[in-house]
Amino acid sequence: MLKLFFGGSFDPIHLGHIVSAQQLLDATHATDITLLPNALSPLKEKQFSAARHRKQLLELALSDYPQLNIDWREVERGGHSYTCDTLKQLAGEYPHQALGFVMGLDSFNHLDKWRDWQTLCDYAHLIVIARPGYHLHVSEQLNQWLEAKQCKDVSELSAHNNGKVYFCQLQEMDMSSSEIRQLLQNQLGLDLLKNQLSEKVLDYILQHKLYGA
Repeated sequence: MLKLFFGGSFDPIHLGHIVSAQQLLDATHATDITLLPNALSPLKEKQFSAARHRKQLLELALSDYPQLNIDWREVERGGHSYTCDTLKQLAGEYPHQALGFVMGLDSFNHLDKWRDWQTLCDYAHLIVIARPGYHLHVSEQLNQWLEAKQCKDVSELSAHNNGKVYFCQLQEMDMSSSEIRQLLQNQLGLDLLKNQLSEKVLDYILQHKLYGA
């Protein structure tokens, strides 16, 4: 059976992340899904809130969703988070388990800028989810690599422990952490934010004045 890990900054976590995770469980027939927040993406200059705040926000957001788990290893490790290191570690911990690493299409388009990107499928499948406004736009080298890895049948993910790239079409939700941060910084759209953040998360952000709120 397939075990999923959902990587990202989650800065802040919003309802789109949670709905996507639930839809992924149904779409891939996975046993469970674990959110894997990074300490600092090598392709980003900074995180916008301290690790302790992101951790609290994630725990608050997922408190009502027992089927969703959190793995803090990258945050606890600190520094830049390299997915190749994490997936190698996970593969060692689950040697007989099919693993899938979930990422957005916007991230996949730049996969060939990641450290040791060509080894990622040695440890897990890549599950790529589309986001509004993004389309597949990859380099020739990445496209050739993808042609050898892409699978169209979701059952292949459980049949193999690793090695595949699967594009998963989910319900489109037009929300993003960057737009939410902008709304908070500009102190606009509180009603809109209530539709994008859980009540517990929004209360914590306002209480601690995160993201310029």
